[in-house]
Amino acid sequence: MIDCKTTSGCFVAVGFSLTLVASLFGQQVGAEKQIADKNYRIGAGDVLQIEVAGEPELKRKVKVMEQGTIKLPYIEHELKVEGLTEVQLTALLRQEYLVILKDPQITIYIEEYGARVAAIVGAVNHPKRVPLTRELRLFDLISEGGGLSDKAGTVIHLIHTKPALGETGSSAANQEGIEIIDLRELVRRPELNRVIRDGDVLNVPEAGVFYVSGNVNKPGAFQLKETIKLSQALAMAGGMAPGSKKKEIQLFRTTDPGRPVQLAQVINWHEIEKDPSKDIVLQPYDVILVPEATATKSARTLLQTFVGGLANAAGLGIIR
Repeated sequence: MIDCKTTSGCFVAVGFSLTLVASLFGQQVGAEKQIADKNYRIGAGDVLQIEVAGEPELKRKVKVMEQGTIKLPYIEHELKVEGLTEVQLTALLRQEYLVILKDPQITIYIEEYGARVAAIVGAVNHPKRVPLTRELRLFDLISEGGGLSDKAGTVIHLIHTKPALGETGSSAANQEGIEIIDLRELVRRPELNRVIRDGDVLNVPEAGVFYVSGNVNKPGAFQLKETIKLSQALAMAGGMAPGSKKKEIQLFRTTDPGRPVQLAQVINWHEIEKDPSKDIVLQPYDVILVPEATATKSARTLLQTFVGGLANAAGLGIIR
């Protein structure tokens, strides 16, 4: 049971659980691969190594064509292999070579898996394309990507670029799109550990950031990996320095890091101290400015220092 009495405690527990589960999945990969390959269905782009015992001239490395077929010596027609397992293809080739051989012993290896692939990108340690040689789920794909990086946020985007296998028409169209999954819910709810489909892309966005500037002890940018309130943000910035205008804390907000931030609210800190329910939950890219009573620095200069990629100096448009 994950202890979520505090938000930070919950996030640490979730991170540990994800790491543990991904590690366990990773340890199973080698053991499962041999069994899983037998159930893999061959598709266009796969490279097959085919050998016939005692017949070296029949040894071939062939790539499955876009039509799902291959061509082999002494077999006059193209063979439809797409959708077959190794066992099924072995039986098919044995039947074909019975025309020229008494008891052909066929061995097939899949050298390269090019038919069904997924990808994991974003805030993971090893973004990559992953062949779907077995049934993979979200945790497996995260493990294949080397786990989440320390910049990862709390949600992931599972993007379906192709219909589910066997689906056509409007039902297939409904299968495409994007699922946004909260990592904390993924740990609690096993049904969210989706099966990865051909063409899926798992994007792990970086955590959002917020900025604390002005008359604080440690101004700067901070990652928004969990629910953070104004009081917590100020504490993360080392608290307000002496001489702060606590009745005029300014909150600047934008919904897009490429757009200018605008003044959203002027906050009276004393009201929050009296009534904690008035504490404000921050959003990604929020900027908190604590003015000095002496007003020795302009808001524009401070914001240009800490806003960074939110907007360029010419386009800030904060003070109007």
